[in-house]
Parts: sequence; structure tokens; C-alpha cells
Amino acid sequence: MFKSIIERMRSSIKTNILEATLSFIFIIAYVNVFQMVFGAENSIVGVIFTIMMSASMVRDMTAAPLKHLLAQAAVLVWMGISACLVTVLPPAAAFVLNLATIFLILYAFTYEYSSHMYFPYILSYLFLIFISPVEPAALPKRLLGLLVGAASIILYQLFRGRKRVAETARDVLSSMIDDAVVSIRYLLGGEGKPADLDAVRRNLCKLSRTVYDRRKKALCISDASFSMIDAGRGIEHLIILLHDLQNPSSARNQELLSKTARLLAQYRAYVQKEIEQIPALDDTAFIQDETDAAESDFYHALAYVRGKLMHMSDPEKRTRYRKTMLSWSVRIKAALGVSEVRVVYALRVSVLLAVFTLIVQLLQLPHGKWLLFTLASLSLPYADDVGAKTSKRIIATVIGGMVSVAVYALIPSMAGRTAVMMFSGYLSFYFSQYTGTYACSTIGALGGAVIMDTFGWGAVGQVFAVRLCYIAVGAVIALAANCLLFPYKRSTATRQLVKKYTTTTELLARVCADNQTDTQLYYSLVIQAHLLEDKLSENAQASGWSEMQTLLVKCRQKVRDAHRSRPACVSAATAQSRS
Repeated sequence: MFKSIIERMRSSIKTNILEATLSFIFIIAYVNVFQMVFGAENSIVGVIFTIMMSASMVRDMTAAPLKHLLAQAAVLVWMGISACLVTVLPPAAAFVLNLATIFLILYAFTYEYSSHMYFPYILSYLFLIFISPVEPAALPKRLLGLLVGAASIILYQLFRGRKRVAETARDVLSSMIDDAVVSIRYLLGGEGKPADLDAVRRNLCKLSRTVYDRRKKALCISDASFSMIDAGRGIEHLIILLHDLQNPSSARNQELLSKTARLLAQYRAYVQKEIEQIPALDDTAFIQDETDAAESDFYHALAYVRGKLMHMSDPEKRTRYRKTMLSWSVRIKAALGVSEVRVVYALRVSVLLAVFTLIVQLLQLPHGKWLLFTLASLSLPYADDVGAKTSKRIIATVIGGMVSVAVYALIPSMAGRTAVMMFSGYLSFYFSQYTGTYACSTIGALGGAVIMDTFGWGAVGQVFAVRLCYIAVGAVIALAANCLLFPYKRSTATRQLVKKYTTTTELLARVCADNQTDTQLYYSLVIQAHLLEDKLSENAQASGWSEMQTLLVKCRQKVRDAHRSRPACVSAATAQSRS
């Protein structure tokens, strides 16, 4: 066990040392420059944005940077105004404002089937209230700093994520082509095993998620993005053909598989930008017997994928957006996308945090912020996950606290303690699990509490004991509120997602059967179906719902049948019928 831990540590250091070091240097530089420009009272704002910039990378904002800049600026300015007013208004008014602001943050940055972004915003909002509050007279300068921070988030996105979509498409499509080649090798000589269709489907869902994150707005997807999704669907269809191929050991089918493998090698080279053009397919050379259904199916599938790969890379198609035929009311509804899951979570947690913020302020608890940070961290969308994260937080607090007591008791100087705090922040880059990162955060937090006026084992240990008590109380409240008073379980959310998924696939099947198809509507439904399917598979795996796969297969079959009935509904491509 000890050797395994050491080996994981070595691997993590080797993998992350360059990025961790550069990120740490950037954070130190950013915070210091921010403090120089906006004053020491706003240094916490600089710290906030180093957290937000990194956290923002779970979403891709580079397709519409101006829209995201305005949204970030609006949310952050409101957070700054609200945090200031909450500290000066009477308790009742402060409670209502706090409740509304936390609800807005939670609903805006919680997603039904994507990675959440709410926590750094909630944490930052609490920082503005409890760690570095400002009087109304100093608010304009803080708001200016928040606006600069909003711009920093978008600039960070443009720098770090400028190649994200190309790299994701290249990696996912190459992986799917590799899966097809693996299946061919198995059929040709029994080498390895056929590609996992579930893994192929997950890659297809990843492509859809990339397109979804980069869309400019609801029902506004470029032709290049259409082609990217269709290229993945075409490769999936080809892999299904390989799985269904009858008598693969026959001489004719062996030749068919070899020709397919050679063409896939060209496709992969094109995706990896090793060649600039995919040679045209010669149907007369590929189809030697027109009565052979397998040859025809494989040829049309390969031709379809080739066309979509070429269109995907066409610069003109990246800037072409087909207009939707749907009314403004339908488009507004699609853009708003009111979600019951998000509303329930936002309401539950906003009430909890607003109530205990009021209690902490009324009782003037000196370290009450630690209780609120714990509540914010442990109030998760699904009650099923609260217990596991609570135990990790307690364990991390104990580990980080024990290290802190030992280190800070031995190092009485402010400079030495500052160095320890900085090193703990740097060390957190090498941990991927919550326990490790929060243990490092505990060392930094306790360092801030004892840095100037607390010395010796007893005094430092007392501060740690206080922190541990606050976190333990916060953990008990979070468990009671999320698991007993207002339990919202994964099974409940999954049932709602199942209903939404079946409705989406039924609508998609009807759209496929309509000759007058709205292309934006069609692809939006395809993407939504893929995202829902991905989330349902994740929930089913976590909950042990073995019957989920049967439901997904049934819904996919309904859409495929609709494609077969009217294959011209979108592209007139036979290869699309099984994807």
C-alpha cells in the first residue's frame, strides 16, 4: 500500500509539475498585480478570480466571448453589490437579498446534464461578505475590480481554450476510428476483441457536448458543427456494421475489411492533419458485386463519413448558421430551459445558506465563515453524494489540521508561515481527489488564522480545534438538511431525466418523419438526446440501474426506425440510419 502511494505521487509529480508550476506562478503574479492596482482591501478579489479562471475551464466560452463577458460581468457586479449591502442592511432586508442572490448564482451555474460551475461563485460570494467586506464608499473600486476579473475569465478562456474544440474533435474522432480498426483486426485475424459499443457511444456524446458548449445561443449551431456530429454518428454506424457483418472469414469479406481499414487510415491521417485532403472514393473499385449488400453498406458509410469530415474542416461552414423556422416564443422557451432539477436545488441551498448567514451575522460568530463554507461545499445536487463528501471533508480537515499544528507551532515567523501557506497551495495542484486538495486548503486556511498572533502548540491547536468544531457542525447541518429535511435523490432526478429523454427521442423521431425539417431543431434534439443519454448512463452506473441500458436501446431504435422510413429527412445518407 505504501509503495502504491509513493508510485502514484511520483506519477502525479511527473505529469503535473510543469503545468502546476506555471499555474502557481501565474496565480501569485495575478494576485500581486491585482492588489497593487485595486488596493489591499481587494486582494481577496484577485484570489477569487484565480479560482474562477481555473474553474471556468469546465465550460467552453470561446465561441461567443462577448456574450459570456457580459453575462460574467452582470453576475459578478451583482454579487459585489449584494455582498456589500448584506453587511449594512437590516437583518430582514439582508436575508431577502442574500436569498435572491444565492438562488440566482446556483440556478445560473448549475446544469442538468453538464459539469457544474456554481461552487466557485458561491464561495467567492461568501468571501466578499465574510473575509473582506467593504463599505458602500469603497464599492465602486471593488466593482471595477470585479469587471476586470470578468474580463480576466474570458481572456483566460481564450488563451487556454483556443484550441479546445479542434483538439477534442481530433482526439474523439481519432479514437472512434481506432475503435473501428480494432474491430476490423478482430474480424481479420481474431486479434484482441471488438470495439465496445458503449465506449463508442460515450465518445459520440462527448462530441455533442463540445458542440453544445460552443453554440452561440439556443438553436444556433454552425454547419461545421453539424458535420462534426454526423461524422461521429457515421463512424458509429460503421462500427455497428462491423459488429453485424455475417461470415467475416469469407474471402470477399476479408477483402472488404482490408479495403475499409486502408480508407480509415486515410481518414485518421486527415483528422490528425497529416494529410490535407482525403482521396475520393471510387465506387467501382470498392463495390465489385452490386448484389452484395455488405459492400454497398460499407461504401455508403465510408463515403458519408468522408464527406462529413471534409465539411467539418471547411472554413465557410464554420461561419454558416442556418436559420430556424421556429417562432420567437419557442426559441425563448428553449433558451430559458427552465429545469425542475435546477430550481429545486437552487431553492433548497439558497434557503439553507441565507438562513445560516443570518444566524452567523446575528450571533457575530468570529469564525462562522467556516461553517458557511462547509454548508456550501456539502450541499450537493443529489443527497446520495452528501455523505461520501462529508466524510472526505472531515478526514481532510483532520489531516490538514494535524500538519498545520505541527508546522505552525515550529515556525513562529510570519515569513515562514506565509511560505508554508504558499507551498500548500502549490502542493494542491498535484492532487486530483477532494481529500488531498482540501487538506492543502486546510493548511492554508489555518495559516491565515494564526499567521500574526498565535504561537505555540497549545494556541495553534486551539485554533485547529475551533475550525474542526465549526466544520463538524456544518457537516451535521448539511447532512440533516440535504438528506433528512429536503432530500433530493439521484433516483428522483433520474426519473425526471428519463421522462425528458423519452419525450426528446419521440420528438426527434417525429422530426425525422417530416420532410420539412428544421435543421437547427433536428440537431438540437440530437445533441440534447446525447447529453441526456450520457447523464442517464452516469446516474444508472452510480445507482446500479441495470435496466437503464434497455430503455436507451429502445429509444435509439425508435429514432433509427424513423430514419429508415424517411432517410432524406436530414441528409439522404443511408449511413445515418443506424447512428
